[in-house]
Amino acid sequence: MGEGPAARLARVLTDAPVAVSNVRGILFMTAACLSFACGDTIMKLASGQAPTSELLFIRGLFVTTGGLLIAIWLGALPLLHRALSRAMALRAAGDTTGAWGFQLALARMPYADLTAVGQLIPLSITAASALFLGEKVGWRRWTATIVGLLGVLLIIRPGSSAFNWWALAGIVSVLGATMRDLATRYVDRSVPPPIIMMLSAAAVTASSLVVAPFAGWSTPSVGLVATMMAAGIFSLIGQMCVIISVRSADISAVAPFRYTIIIFAIVSGVLVFGHFPDALTLVGTAIVVAAGLYTFYREQSLRRLANRPRP
Repeated sequence: MGEGPAARLARVLTDAPVAVSNVRGILFMTAACLSFACGDTIMKLASGQAPTSELLFIRGLFVTTGGLLIAIWLGALPLLHRALSRAMALRAAGDTTGAWGFQLALARMPYADLTAVGQLIPLSITAASALFLGEKVGWRRWTATIVGLLGVLLIIRPGSSAFNWWALAGIVSVLGATMRDLATRYVDRSVPPPIIMMLSAAAVTASSLVVAPFAGWSTPSVGLVATMMAAGIFSLIGQMCVIISVRSADISAVAPFRYTIIIFAIVSGVLVFGHFPDALTLVGTAIVVAAGLYTFYREQSLRRLANRPRP
């Protein structure tokens, strides 16, 4: 009996020299960030055409359907029952909160600024792991988290004329994404990623359908549906590229390239929306990225130290 699509994909990702795998992982991570930036740009362009609930609902239908088709293609659907857990419910709730917060902010503030705020997620995960999961976090990583938060404050500047109240929705999206990523750690590892993507997308879609009657609903045009389909495709491509990247390469090689989305967001802001971040925003962005990179490398160093054989 020949191997199935899932087995062939796993073999392709693992049967390669480390150097080749790392280069491939970096390329896939960069492609993922580019895909996410394209999808976000489309969602921002469409934000004035329909309520947020309607946009999330239509896009969610395509993402859920796409995840289902991928799961069927990989033969993963029989494992669906393993995903029906408290951890998956918490992940879906976090993803839903993050999606709503991000889209509400995306429609009302510069894309590059919101993307920079989103880079607080690795730092917030570190803090939440210490506060809620009892993980040991030393003073260096706590300091990096506080410095990263100061960088975000430089970006949103509360109390100044440049402050946009919708930036708070961006902070909510960070909290939702933090909950999503922490809960993902406790989802059964045998559950294939397409199943996780499908269920999370279905939760976002369902929440949009609940809110839609209160937000006003208009019959979407063919153009809007096509636009949301494109946004959904970019989202699926981005998520699959991330999965391929982290499963085919060393995490230490690919993780820093997550920050390429900031470059793509700035380019999108300039070319599509005619907005270039001001000096304080750029400084705040640099601080957040530096703090995130330091936290990542500190975690990697501690992990290597813990795994070092004892004499």
